[in-house]
Amino acid sequence: MKRPNIIYFHTHDTGCYISPYGYAVPTPNYQRLAESGMTFKHMHSIAPTCSPSRAGLLTGQYPHQSGMVNLAHHGGHLHDVKKHIIHTLQPAGYHTTLLGFHHVINWPEYSKIGYDETIKAGTGFKAGEIADEAAAFLHRRRNLEQPFFISIGLTETHRVFPSEVPEGSERYLRPPAPFPDTEVFRKDMAAYVESLKAADAALGTVLDTLESTGLADNTLIICTTDHGLPFPSMKNNLTDHGTAVLYLMSGPNIPKGAVTDALSTHLDVFPTVCQYSGIDAPDWLEGKSLLPVIEDPKTEIHDAIFTHSNYHGKNYAPLRCVRDGRYAYIQGFEETEHTQFPTSDASPSEDAWKAHNWGSKLHPKERLFDCLFDPHEMNNLAGDPSYQDIKRRLQDQLNAHLNATSDPITKGPITPVHAGA
Repeated sequence: MKRPNIIYFHTHDTGCYISPYGYAVPTPNYQRLAESGMTFKHMHSIAPTCSPSRAGLLTGQYPHQSGMVNLAHHGGHLHDVKKHIIHTLQPAGYHTTLLGFHHVINWPEYSKIGYDETIKAGTGFKAGEIADEAAAFLHRRRNLEQPFFISIGLTETHRVFPSEVPEGSERYLRPPAPFPDTEVFRKDMAAYVESLKAADAALGTVLDTLESTGLADNTLIICTTDHGLPFPSMKNNLTDHGTAVLYLMSGPNIPKGAVTDALSTHLDVFPTVCQYSGIDAPDWLEGKSLLPVIEDPKTEIHDAIFTHSNYHGKNYAPLRCVRDGRYAYIQGFEETEHTQFPTSDASPSEDAWKAHNWGSKLHPKERLFDCLFDPHEMNNLAGDPSYQDIKRRLQDQLNAHLNATSDPITKGPITPVHAGA
């Protein structure tokens, strides 16, 4: 068989705040991609912070298994770089290319990952520059028989957001769900939208070039982001606001305009790529192939999924979450009675909340949410007597997961090691 080309297009800190997920933001190219393929409404990253999340997708392992318990420039590192997906694709005949942002190894050492080709790796490149390089790459590959895998990484929509925001653009915007609809939060959201527009335009360039080169007919597009928005109570948190992410797939044999509510995780991407491409999957993968869901969007492949938080830079927030089709249970592993309040990037929204004492209290060590009746996970049911059977069931699932994956959090605090994979 002729193996498909694979494009892994990823942004930074976007959550699922794009138009295919029902948000009134101008993302016509994301919408175009959704309508040409499949939208996964309940996809989760495995961590609400950058490097651990990305390493999870690219190695198919949880942070403590891959070694990426922190950001790559703060001590997180891959235990075994050969478990990166490119080292499964290369023996199957793939030419592998790294373009733009990646953050699964410290910046000066990106060559150690092992890509066949590297183009503008790292930070400092705008979405338009990355898009132009992607278009040039696709033109170079248009008449070559060898299939390719290209990671196209944008720093958008990470803060700092663009300072040039059209005057009055915030007037008809609604802030993200956790925030009141007031001017300070609308303006912060308007700045996010400007960054998002650049990402959407870059995606449009890639889609246009795929069509003009004729590569679209045999190219799988995987489009996602690493975790939630860089707003307080979102990024770095294990609620949906921190781990729910956009995930779009388009390519041969993927139904056009399909939408699924199947519970899924970034750990499922690696096994999906293997099955879709006709490659034997490595035995270390923790996820499941999404192909059964692609064939029937009503199919469920997980009874529950698990997400992890350890560090974001110097901030230690050891949390674990188990989520099934209805409930989410979050357990903190601080040595103190309660868990520290996870913080996000500095922002006007965070300043506005802190002015009213946000973050001055500690989180309960246990949180239980009924995501059917409380989708924003605000009403903690962990202490409610009528929910104790549900809590114990989820606790048992979480404990079984921690033991099955040999999670060191069960033995005490996790200490990040020096980078240098």
